[in-house]
Amino acid sequence: MFIVLSCLILPHVAAFGQEAKIDSLKKELANVHDTSRFNVLWGLAYELFDVDNLKALDYARSSNAYAKKEGDSLRIVKSGRIAGQLYRRVDQLDKSIEILTETLPISKRNFFDKETKLILNSLALGYTFKAEYDKALEYHFQSLIMREADGDKKQISISLNNIGLVYYKLGNFELALDYYLQSLKLKEETKDTFDIIELYLNIGLCYNWLVDYKLAQEYFHKAFKMCSTDCDTKIVIIGKFGLGTSFLGLKNFEEAKKYFEESLHLSTKEGNQRFQVESLVELTRVHLAIDELAIAFVYLNQLDALDEVTPYKESLLSVYELSADYYTRAGNFEKANFFQRKYSGLKDSIYAVSVIKNLNKVQTQFAQRENLAIIAAKDQNLALNEEVILQQRLLNWLLAAVILLTAVLGVVIYLNFRKIQSVNHALASAKTVIEDQNHLLDHQVQTKTKELVHTNEALVKVNDELDNFIYKTSHDIRGPLASLKGMVNLAIMDVKDEKALAYLGKLDLTAEKLNTVLTRLLIVNRINHAELKPEEIHFEPIIQDILTLQMKKGVAPKINIEYEVASDVRLVSDAEMVRLILENLIDNAVKFYNESDHVKSFVKIYVREEGGKVVAHVMDNGTGIVQTSRENIFHMFVRISERSETGGIGLYLAKLATEKLGGDITLNESHEHHTDFVVIFPHDLEKIIEQRKEEQRQLEKEKMWMEGKGGAVQSA
Repeated sequence: MFIVLSCLILPHVAAFGQEAKIDSLKKELANVHDTSRFNVLWGLAYELFDVDNLKALDYARSSNAYAKKEGDSLRIVKSGRIAGQLYRRVDQLDKSIEILTETLPISKRNFFDKETKLILNSLALGYTFKAEYDKALEYHFQSLIMREADGDKKQISISLNNIGLVYYKLGNFELALDYYLQSLKLKEETKDTFDIIELYLNIGLCYNWLVDYKLAQEYFHKAFKMCSTDCDTKIVIIGKFGLGTSFLGLKNFEEAKKYFEESLHLSTKEGNQRFQVESLVELTRVHLAIDELAIAFVYLNQLDALDEVTPYKESLLSVYELSADYYTRAGNFEKANFFQRKYSGLKDSIYAVSVIKNLNKVQTQFAQRENLAIIAAKDQNLALNEEVILQQRLLNWLLAAVILLTAVLGVVIYLNFRKIQSVNHALASAKTVIEDQNHLLDHQVQTKTKELVHTNEALVKVNDELDNFIYKTSHDIRGPLASLKGMVNLAIMDVKDEKALAYLGKLDLTAEKLNTVLTRLLIVNRINHAELKPEEIHFEPIIQDILTLQMKKGVAPKINIEYEVASDVRLVSDAEMVRLILENLIDNAVKFYNESDHVKSFVKIYVREEGGKVVAHVMDNGTGIVQTSRENIFHMFVRISERSETGGIGLYLAKLATEKLGGDITLNESHEHHTDFVVIFPHDLEKIIEQRKEEQRQLEKEKMWMEGKGGAVQSA
């Protein structure tokens, strides 16, 4: 029994262009050693497919091993699938099934649907040739369901053809023919000619077994006519085999013998073991039919030689049956009985009860799926009909309700008209009262607004006086402080007593810290009175300059500092203020690093676009900031650790400078509990400055208006 299968890999013709491509890939393979090596190996396997399957298999196995080494799921699946198809091509069915079974769950798990369909098809074909039809049918139905879900009629046609193959092998030729004809119908609908020649041959083989030899021969001639003089050798072998079967059924033994001999000659020349066995089987059958036992014996001996190496159980079944028939006719009943037992044993293994049960189960499940789909469609139609009836009822009720509401609305409108007349009289009197109240409220608002303006002016004056006080005090203290440091340094040079030197050193350190605090206080004054100068900001030089300064001051060797500025960052702002913000935040991160030997301390600075704004992150895994200190962290003189050397002014300066630029600064905590200071800069400082000027002008207008209104009220 022989049939043609539909494959999802197109057969290749070793034409000049293809040979050139293969040569090119081989040269490329000798020079490539990176990740693209897989593509070259897989490309060679693909190009050699059905040209030189053994060489193609070597490349497929190499590409699969390379893909597994890389751990790339898609490449593992692609290479595993083509290797499985090639193992089947070279009659190593067990290896084919093994690698495809291993690859299938990877493809399903990663939703590689295209590859999954190819693997299901190849597995089904492998099990078909092993005569394990229950498993073959199960995989074919899985493949068909996926193709039906895609709605691709061309692919559905291929699955229907392959399911027909399984039923053909099972001897259910009516059902096989039904699937083949469904496949042909879809091909004619879509004008798809892919593997249509093979489908004609399958239909012809089916008609042979249904004893309609005339129709069978029509389909064989259709196949030959379609490929004309350019028929593939494989097609010729199958067609001649099919014609031989037709003539054998018609008892035209000479014609049958001629076609089977041609089929045998071509399959032997091509090295196709399966076709050799099938042709030898049918030639044996012909010679037994015409009582040429000697020639039949010769063919049986050739089949015995292939018995040990062929994996095709269906073919072996025919060999054992013919051997038993031959030895019965030859009078060697012992050997006839031997082959009859082998025939029965193999047949029982192929058509075992468990296999039949599994086949019934698979067919039932698929039939139930189709029945459920039909029931669901009918239920949907019923639901739609009920919905239409319900909508019509609702429409009638709504129409009645509209009529009733129209009548009620007319009554309500008349009553409201009467009520509106009385309300209008009440509103007229209420309007007079409201106007009097509005005059009173207007006077009170003017008074309160005037008080608010005076309060704001007083606050500005106080802030200016405070800034002036800080500035003068800082300058006044720095003079004596410088003298103190000078005297301490002179004392350190003269005094020899170690205890006294220690005290002097502490005094010098304290004076230095006080000098730092005074410097920071002066920066507060400078920020408040600074005239902003918008310019394009380049973050990298600023950060590098700050880090260089930190290195000069001394950075613990264990701290790893890294920064990254996104290439798309565009910011127009005041360079001095930006530097001041980043300098204080970086200084803070470096200062409060984690001193534990078990922690790899780091400071990370990121600047990038987030939500249409420029955002800077300064993150560290230092000592951290307790929850109770976070609310006041940006206030002046708030210290989060005894290691603070600036009296708690650094973060206040960062906050003050950020607000000066119209931005915002926050303290966050990452998922890993790292401290993350986030500064949000507005893109264009010029717009912020213009907005502030506009607000100031508006404030001055309101002030002038209030003074004018106030004067008017007093004169009144």
